[in-house]
Amino acid sequence: MIAADRSGSGKTTVTTGILRELARTGQNVAPFKCGPDYIDTLHHSRAAGRPAHNLDTVMLSEDQVREVFRVGAFGADICVAEGVMGFFDGIRPDGFYGSSHHVASVIGMPVVLVMNCASTSYSVAATLRGFQVMSDVPVAGVILNNVASGNHEKLLKEAIRMHTDIPVLGCVPRQGELIGSRHLGIKTAFEVDNRYMDRCADLVCEYIDMNRLKELTVDVVPIEKDVQAQDKVCYVAYDKAFNFYYEANFYELQKRGYSIKKFSPLADERVDGADMVYLGGGYPELYAEELAKCTGFLRSVSDFSESGKPVLAECGGMMALTKGIHTESGFCEMAGIFDAECRMMDKRQALGYVCAFNNDYEGLVGHEFHYSKLENVNENYFFNLEKLTNKKLTQDGFLKGKTYGGYAHFHFMSDPTILDIIMERQHG
Repeated sequence: MIAADRSGSGKTTVTTGILRELARTGQNVAPFKCGPDYIDTLHHSRAAGRPAHNLDTVMLSEDQVREVFRVGAFGADICVAEGVMGFFDGIRPDGFYGSSHHVASVIGMPVVLVMNCASTSYSVAATLRGFQVMSDVPVAGVILNNVASGNHEKLLKEAIRMHTDIPVLGCVPRQGELIGSRHLGIKTAFEVDNRYMDRCADLVCEYIDMNRLKELTVDVVPIEKDVQAQDKVCYVAYDKAFNFYYEANFYELQKRGYSIKKFSPLADERVDGADMVYLGGGYPELYAEELAKCTGFLRSVSDFSESGKPVLAECGGMMALTKGIHTESGFCEMAGIFDAECRMMDKRQALGYVCAFNNDYEGLVGHEFHYSKLENVNENYFFNLEKLTNKKLTQDGFLKGKTYGGYAHFHFMSDPTILDIIMERQHG
């Protein structure tokens, strides 16, 4: 696992570079990401040439996380996971529940820490000692990032050698921004070309000891996907506007007999012939004017919903099923399945894990992260949400027939699962 002392230390750049370098030297590398992040997994998938899986110990049980890891590892020569936030940053301090440390402990994988060394020197050794003492998984190496000079590198290495037994696997000098960012994080893999991936790999090759890194492995017994005969088709929206998905969710759909067919709402592709439609999150607000012109897609998904077949729309997907999206350019009409409107805001409206419940269901854990809000809502909310960290209560989600849309993203392996809630419901 490539983890870090804090967010912004450079672990995504390092992980992307490692994945790309392993792939371009002929390794079949399986990428993973701790936590609920979608954007990093898109970069990992593209860098490795193989789908990345999320390892999330909040939405899933420890056994389920192990299953996701073993399925994701099938056929790979080596597995590389990126941590989330700082190594111990989870939703509770007892056992650091939900953190990179928790995932590493569940899987039993060695950890390499990426340390942001800007504006510090000897104190890095104290930080490393603290991480080492508090961790019940081995801190097998450290990569020093944002190193200012040769002298700075010397000071860092001397302190680490003198006060720890952790090997330094690389020293990366301070870099300019390799990739742009926006309100939900770095730009998605749809918005960068292969030059970014190769620049990350070149950086890794020049400054990190890949041979020593590849020695830090543990044995795992992969398992092949156990899918059923697929006599149904789930159409999955997949383009620049909609691309936030958990890879394991596709696996769960396949286990339920669905084959996956990706389609592009931005190309005005219709959902005719589908047995289920899945509209994931993404950045529909950036393409709202284009989507408003895609009347074939909008009408077909509205007709599909009216037919009583299952539709699941998460965050950005839900926004596309409302009456429209208010952006700086004006109001852009959407499918109008839900009698509500979305408005983009300058400040983040929600971030974190939530527990969704109502009179019939409880204990459904999801994750939300969005900058838009709903207004002019003339629908009944389906779920109450309780934020896991501070117990704040909100409402989310609409259910019409078998069409569900809400801000929270859910994992299909959880218990209960949003799939059963939608599919068991009678149309009406």
